Amino acid sequence: MTKWDERYQTEEYIFGTEPNEFIARIQPYLPTSGRALDVATGEGRNGIFLARHGLETEGVDLSQVGLRKAEALAHRYQVPFTTRLANIAEMTMPTAHYAVITSVFCHFMEPERTQIMQRIVNALQPGGLFAGVFYHPDQLHYGTGGPSHVEMLGTLDEMQQALLGLEWLLAEHDVREMNEGSRHVGASSVICLLGRKP
Repeated sequence: MTKWDERYQTEEYIFGTEPNEFIARIQPYLPTSGRALDVATGEGRNGIFLARHGLETEGVDLSQVGLRKAEALAHRYQVPFTTRLANIAEMTMPTAHYAVITSVFCHFMEPERTQIMQRIVNALQPGGLFAGVFYHPDQLHYGTGGPSHVEMLGTLDEMQQALLGLEWLLAEHDVREMNEGSRHVGASSVICLLGRKP
C-alpha cells in the first residue's frame, strides 16, 4: 500500500469533493467537449469537475484507493469518468490528444519536472489548455500542505519554463486562504497557471 493509499483510506474525502478554487475559476475558458486528462487525480474532485462540464475525462493516479473514491464521486454526480492506475512520471501520453490537461498540487524535482511538463505540452492538441496549481517554495513557511522538500517546489518563472511552449492566459503567484477538505487549510503560497498551446 502506497502512502497515498494510506491517506485516502478513510470515508472522508481528504481534499473535499469540490474542485480547487482555480480550476473552478477557469470554467469560462474551458471547452464544453473534447478529451481531458487530470493528472494525480487522487479522489477525483478536479477531474470530475471537468466531466460535469461535458469533457470526456480520464483521471490518472498512483493510488487505487483514491481512484475507487473518484469512481464513487463520479457515480454520485452521475457523470462518466475513466480512471487509470499509473505513475505520471513513467506513463506515455499520446501526442496532440487532449483538449484540456489539469494538474493540481502534483510536484516533482528537476529534471523530472520539466520532462513531465514537456510531455504534457506535447499531449495537448493545438489550442488545448493546461491548468496547473502548484505550491511555491515560500509554502514551506506556511506549513499548510504540500511537500516538505524545497527541491520539489518551483517559482512562477521556473514553472513557466518547465511548460515552455504554452501561451499564458493566466500566470499568478500569491498567498491565498485554502479550504480544501482537512489537508489544505489556511494561508498558502500558491502558483496558478492557465496556458494555451498555439
